Amino acid sequence: MDVTERAQKNGFTDVGEFVSQMIAKISDRQRQVEILAIEGVNSGPSEPWDPEEIEAIRDRLRSKH
Repeated sequence: MDVTERAQKNGFTDVGEFVSQMIAKISDRQRQVEILAIEGVNSGPSEPWDPEEIEAIRDRLRSKH
């Protein structure tokens, strides 16, 4: 699907407007990731997970999907 088709499918009549909207969304998500990264760094040192914790996480993910 080309950009024109995607724009039309998403209700835009102008490709430029569609591209501008996509750029704005990407910028917002990038800001969100940066905020989360800074929060993570500022939260202090991390502790490594042990194998049981990793397996428990995997089990929870498998049960959801």
